Amino acid sequence: NVKEPEKIEYVIVNGAECEPYLTSDYRLMLERSKELVEGLKIMLTLYPHAVGYIGIEDNKKEAIHTLEKLCAHEERISVKVLKTKYPQGGERMLIEVLTGRRLNSKMLPLDVGCIVDNVATVLAIRDAIKYDRPLISTVMTLTGDGLNTPCNVEVLVGTDFQFIVESRGGLKENVKKIISGGPMMGISLISLHIPAVKTSSSILAFTHDEVALNMPTACIRCGRCIDACPSHLIPQKLYQASLKNDINTFIQLNGMECIECGCCSYVCPAKRNMTQAIRKCKSTVTSLKRK
Repeated sequence: NVKEPEKIEYVIVNGAECEPYLTSDYRLMLERSKELVEGLKIMLTLYPHAVGYIGIEDNKKEAIHTLEKLCAHEERISVKVLKTKYPQGGERMLIEVLTGRRLNSKMLPLDVGCIVDNVATVLAIRDAIKYDRPLISTVMTLTGDGLNTPCNVEVLVGTDFQFIVESRGGLKENVKKIISGGPMMGISLISLHIPAVKTSSSILAFTHDEVALNMPTACIRCGRCIDACPSHLIPQKLYQASLKNDINTFIQLNGMECIECGCCSYVCPAKRNMTQAIRKCKSTVTSLKRK
């Protein structure tokens, strides 16, 4: 609930979908474009002073063309074409690019006059208001060279991952790694016997495990992780503090501002697992604050 809806100036639909491999939002924007605009119009009725933005990366040309055509005569809705750049789809990044306003870990989009929802959420709002339909399904991307039939599929919430994969042709015999989510921010799975939840976005299967093939070595102080960090942090120092479980230093280095995008780990020539260590330390800090 928003206590002061008149202070909301932007209602943003996050159609960036910047993670590699993921295409579920793109398909939704193509196949349910009219419903998406309808859902955004419903949301705008709650915020009388707001305008609606649909942010889409410029590599999704068909979705941009379709939605621009639908929004051509909408006074309060416009399509904003974004540069294809990871992690453009991050909430903080998207707000800064579209409005020039900045968020930190202690703030919500509401604090800067924004509401941000992804494509599936806006469609769910539309279905709930128009048809009284609860959120009972999610659209997932199934892809990777370890899958027999890459596709996007709508599944009921609670459906076993194993059943989803088998119903689409199953896995190849030489699969080495399975990831839930994108390759940058997703979680590696040891089993497919887990249920789909409303935030499940994908199942990625690969015949090569890049992480296992590249063992971490000593940091060479190259600074690439600093250049790559979209939150302007020093990942190398955060990584050291995380390994030592040095909570005070981690907080002093603004470790809670990390958005866990994985850029530092990706560019690191020493193949250090910085994102995983920082994520774990952030979880420790959060649990201590709750106590």
